[in-house]
Order: sequence, then C-alpha cells, then structure tokens
Amino acid sequence: MTDLGIVMPVYKQKPAFLEAAMNSVLKQTFRDYKLVVVIDGAPEMEPLVRGLLGGDRRAEVISHAFNQGVAAALNTGFKALLGKPEIKYLTWVSTDNVYYPRFLDTLRSALAKGPRELGLVYSSFQSIDDEGRPLNSEQHLAVQRQYQSQPKEKLLDSSIVGVSFMYKACYAAMTDGYGMAPVEDYDYWLKLTEHCEIKFLPVELMDYRVDSAFSVSASLRTAEQHRKWRYAYHLTRHQARMRRGIAPAVTILYPLAESGPQAVERIENLYEQTFSNYLCYVLDLSPDMRVTADLSRISHPVTDFKWFPGANAATALLHAAQMLQTPYGYVLGPKLFKDAMDMNVLYDQLEKAPPSALSDYYTDDRTQLGYRHELASAGHAVYDELYRRQALVDSLKTIRAQSGDAT
Repeated sequence: MTDLGIVMPVYKQKPAFLEAAMNSVLKQTFRDYKLVVVIDGAPEMEPLVRGLLGGDRRAEVISHAFNQGVAAALNTGFKALLGKPEIKYLTWVSTDNVYYPRFLDTLRSALAKGPRELGLVYSSFQSIDDEGRPLNSEQHLAVQRQYQSQPKEKLLDSSIVGVSFMYKACYAAMTDGYGMAPVEDYDYWLKLTEHCEIKFLPVELMDYRVDSAFSVSASLRTAEQHRKWRYAYHLTRHQARMRRGIAPAVTILYPLAESGPQAVERIENLYEQTFSNYLCYVLDLSPDMRVTADLSRISHPVTDFKWFPGANAATALLHAAQMLQTPYGYVLGPKLFKDAMDMNVLYDQLEKAPPSALSDYYTDDRTQLGYRHELASAGHAVYDELYRRQALVDSLKTIRAQSGDAT
C-alpha cells in the first residue's frame, strides 16, 4: 500500500537543477510513494517536468494558472495527498536540491518505528554550490548536527529542522497548512509541533544547493527584502508564543531624541539577535515625533513607540520602566551587539544567577560576563545591561535622585 506522499513545487528553475532533483526523487530506494508536482504559474516548465517524469505512474502534475507562491503550491499538493486515507507520511522536495537514495527510506522508517506521538523527523544535510561541490567540511557538519539536535523547545528561537524532513499526515491534518511567506516552512514546523514530538537523525540525507538563482534565499539579498523576511521570521515566533501562552521575558527600552544612521544601525542590530522573546519600546523624546516616523519604517511585530516630547532620557526611562510587566528589562545604549547570540547569553546566565545578581553585562573586552550586585548610581549608566525588573526601576530612581533631576 502506498502510504507516503511527496510534493514538489515548481516555478522557474534551471533545467539541469530540476533534472538532478527529479531524478534523485525518482531513483529512491523506497519506491512506493505518490508524487504530486505542482507547477506554480510557469507553463513553460510543464513539458520539461513531464519529460523528466517519463510517464511514471507514481506522479501527478497539477498546474496553477498563475504564480501564487511556494505556500500556495504546497497547500495544493498536500490537499490532494491528504484526501487519500492511505497516505500516512508526507514530505516535500525542492527543484534545486539533490536527495540521496535512502532519503525517503531513512526518514519514513524513523517515523514508522517511533512512538505514536513522534510526528516529525529531520536529518542533517550537506550544502553545495551551483557546480555541486560540497561546502561543509566534516568539522562544519559536526557543528551543524549539534545545532540541529537541540530540544524541541529551541524551535521557538530558530528553525533547527532545516531542509531534510518528513512528518505524519495525521498531525498535518491538524494544522491550517502553509503560510507566512517567505518563512512558510518555519511557521509550519511551529504549528505542527504543537501537536507532536520531533526527532533528529544525525546523518546527511541530501545536498542543499545554497543561493541558486531561483531559490528563496537568492530573492532576499537587498536590505528591504531582508527586512521583510526578518519581520515574518519574528512574527511567526511571536504568534507561536501567543498560541502557547508564553509571555514575553524581556522589555527593551530605547530612548532617542533624534533619529539618524546610528539609531537605525542600533535597532537593526537588535532585530538581528537570535533571542526574540521580548517587547521593544522606543521612547521618542523628539518634539515632533520624528523618531517614531523614521524608525517605524523598519517594521517589527513587537516594537511600539511611546512619545515623551521634551522629556529627558532619565525621566522617560523611569516612567516606562515602572510600567514593565516582564521579569527583565534592558535599556538599549550605543554599544552594538557583537554576536547574534549576545542577548541569549545574557538572558540564560541571569536566569541561572542567584537573586543577589541584579543585572549582567559584557565586560569591555567582551571576554566574560559581569554581574551587578548593587543598584546603579549616578556615576554608572544602566545602558546595555540586562536587569531584573525591580532592580532596573530602583536603579533609575536612585540615579534620578542623586542627579537632582526633578523634571
């Protein structure tokens, strides 16, 4: 009985890449599957697709009249497969990747032999260039395997699943399909794994072609395109936390009297952090809301703007800090994060620290973390430190009192 279904969405693609991808699927050691190829508004590709399929009875071709995007193509293909009660396992493949002969067999066996609650399995993969040359050494692959082997909860921080995967149809039927372009796969994993468990297989089962001409990654090269991707990436994590009832852990406060290249660079730098379980409030100190007008152009799903016309930074910070609902607060200062994991490290270490540690921060040479055990005073800024909420409020009050600022 055919219990495995595969979807291949097809838009524009180099014929040689499509041929390599299609042949690698057709020549799998596990052969009893149903393949649905969805041509997404690219009728010029249909003759090539049908020629490569060669009348294979396992394959069905569906054509969209116009291009609707990867998510819509996947939903079309999986709708056809989920309508077949015998289909128990699902995956999808890209037109520029190459799948090793035991790709299907290995993933399907892991699902079939696993417990009922196991719904998604995924493996490591090799990255290749347009010439098919491998890009990762064994050392790099070992690091990648370690990264992908993180527990399920880490999916809320990043897409550890990658590009080699298979999941059970019964859990797929519990989701509302693919969406949230261009992070439709990551959004799907977050929705799917609200119903099932996951398992990583530390073996490479495919070649992932990096930045090929018609890939999604190749379409995200401009700053504006990257911003749209980043917005969707943050939004899908924020929505997943809301569905699961996970409250934000950190509130970031960013007081600004004026906007400019440095302010833009700093907020972009924040948005590139892997840590995402925060709320961000830009405290606009300008008289005409110029800061709000300029920085709101860089969209972010959890950033809001509070206008404090004529106030100084200390007054605005104290007012905002007293309204915090999160366990931690962070006042964004001029120092850029040097690494995308900086906020993760600060948060993880302060969570582990004893209550006597009021804040943590990177030392000037960035060789280690420092901890503050006393409230900050007028001689010490509160910027660029992760504080426990009440410690931040008390430090701001102390600084304001010592500076004699009553404005």
